[in-house]
Amino acid sequence: MRWYHSDSSETFALEHHLYVQLCAEAALLHGGVHVTTREDGAAVWYPPDGGVSDEDYNTFKFTMRKPDKMDRLSDLAEACDVFRPNEAHWTLELLGVDPNAQNAGIGSNLMAFGLENANHSKMPVFLASSNRKNLPFYRRFGFDVLAEVNLDGLPTMFPMIRKPSPFSN
Repeated sequence: MRWYHSDSSETFALEHHLYVQLCAEAALLHGGVHVTTREDGAAVWYPPDGGVSDEDYNTFKFTMRKPDKMDRLSDLAEACDVFRPNEAHWTLELLGVDPNAQNAGIGSNLMAFGLENANHSKMPVFLASSNRKNLPFYRRFGFDVLAEVNLDGLPTMFPMIRKPSPFSN
């Protein structure tokens, strides 16, 4: 999302907040928003067939300062979706930890909590990371990189899958 906001950190903060809100509202219906008690970390999980509707996304897109760039991000998301499993699966849409609270196990706890649902349902989990530095973290939880998705002028994305299995760290 930072690629989209190359001009202003204030604009980034506002529009990123709106994006997180959009994702969280879609997950709240399914109990898929997990926030730490100190509010220093959160994860947004979609169950099978869950997620932001096309109608809600299009409404959101036109609240952004650069809806044409949002179209490019949609192209990138669609290029990653090619790697989604065909069978029912969970999706980790967002996982974030306050920079001042990182490296304290918060992300790992959020991941473990969310993976319990997937393990109980015996379904795989899909995610797409835009940060190469996070790949070792996801691999620790059993995720495998499916591809490197590159579209001109956009950040590289790494669609990943985790097959259903008991959680082990």
